[in-house]
Amino acid sequence: MRFSRPVAVVISTLAAITLLATPASAESFGPIKSSCSGTRVATWQLSDGGTSLGRTELWYSSVSGGQNCVVTYNYLAGSVPTGVSLWVDDNNSRTLDSGDRNSYDFDVYASYAGASYRNSTNGHCVKVKGEVSGPGGLYDSFVTGWRNCG
Repeated sequence: MRFSRPVAVVISTLAAITLLATPASAESFGPIKSSCSGTRVATWQLSDGGTSLGRTELWYSSVSGGQNCVVTYNYLAGSVPTGVSLWVDDNNSRTLDSGDRNSYDFDVYASYAGASYRNSTNGHCVKVKGEVSGPGGLYDSFVTGWRNCG
């Protein structure tokens, strides 16, 4: 089908707007919210060769049967791969297995990944992972042991 020039311009403009307006999809699983609330209970610094890349924070709130929440902030200019994960040891085995719940968020972000959280965590340990990857091969990540059991 052949369109007149004005109609073709309108169609191509609308197509371009639609493509630009479509948000990038982060790789995430489990609930995500804009920020953690409650009390910050732990902070881990991410660095590579003396270059500070960011930090990961674990938060706890007594709402909803206990809520653990994690967020990784990156300190680098521009958008860089940034990720955060939270596991809840629901079966109290202190091993990662199918009985555990997980929430994570990973994508290219300008400031932070997360906040990933899980409710009903009272009486269960949690495990945290944070990572930031910068330009020139800068990278750091960590995974904690089981913690905040209670």
